[in-house]
Amino acid sequence: MIYIIILTWNGLKYLPKLFKSLASLNYPGEKINFVVIDSDSVDGSAEFVEELKWPNLHFIRLKKNLGFVGGNNIGMQYALEQGAEYLVLLNQDIEVEPDFLFELVKVAEGDKKIGVVQPLILYYKNRNEINSWGNELHYLGYGFTGGNHEKFFDFNNKEITYASAAAVLYKAEMLKKIGLLDENIGSYHEDSDICLRGRLCGYQTVLASEAIVYHDYSFPTTKNKNRYFLMEKNRLYIILKFYKFKTLLLIWPMLVFMDVGQFYFALKSGYFWQWLEVHFWFLINIKAWFRARQEIQKIREINDIELTKNFVSEIKFQEVSNFLLDKIANPVMKLYWQWIKKII
Repeated sequence: MIYIIILTWNGLKYLPKLFKSLASLNYPGEKINFVVIDSDSVDGSAEFVEELKWPNLHFIRLKKNLGFVGGNNIGMQYALEQGAEYLVLLNQDIEVEPDFLFELVKVAEGDKKIGVVQPLILYYKNRNEINSWGNELHYLGYGFTGGNHEKFFDFNNKEITYASAAAVLYKAEMLKKIGLLDENIGSYHEDSDICLRGRLCGYQTVLASEAIVYHDYSFPTTKNKNRYFLMEKNRLYIILKFYKFKTLLLIWPMLVFMDVGQFYFALKSGYFWQWLEVHFWFLINIKAWFRARQEIQKIREINDIELTKNFVSEIKFQEVSNFLLDKIANPVMKLYWQWIKKII
């Protein structure tokens, strides 16, 4: 049984096209259930879902916004309790091709080692342009989309570092072993975290190249202090959580190097207090992140050499480029990684 989980928040402008595409799925209807969680929307999103009256749709209306992780975990927990074999997360701003679910499941069933499958995500407004064929992860925790803005061409199914949570399939078998999305994260990097946990326990994350979805996404250009805090806090949290102590010691010089860079960026961009808040968060929540580290280190089945084999050594945000990053930081980080990855 497959459970498609959709978290909504003031997404009325997206929902009609999402559900219209879901109504056209080429997959046996009796094998699909939908779980919609509304995060206290005020634009009519909840009323739109209630009026659908699909017999295989379970609607959960929250009284407050619990964030991406909190809201999706409610839906995922419900699906597991109902006996789901596969859980599919979809953002509210996604539209799917009729065969996307069939292709996802086909790839997932092709190998018992596969725990996570991502469709090929294209831009909604420019459908020959890629949004993500899978996401990249830098060894200092920075994550970014693979293939962003590349023109669409034929792909083969392939292993990827981590899958975008905008559209993804998780095997229930894996989730029962590693747990749901990490509540310490909230938003941003929750998708890299869950895929790394799966990898540590022997599961692969792969791209299903014939599963196609469209993402009505645009890169955020407005200043958002909370987003900066979450992204910086969570990328450091992932490093402290997953790496062996030896690896942490080896990358420590680069962590300090980048922290100096982040401090300069924060001062220049008006994020100084958020930069400071990140560091205080780790002091205040030392028990929480250290407990998360202990739990994952207990169940890991591979070493850091295997964990980091597909990590990248340069930061390549396609929408962001500057002299310091391109000409100083990236060459230094690349050279350092070439040296230490041999002795991790």
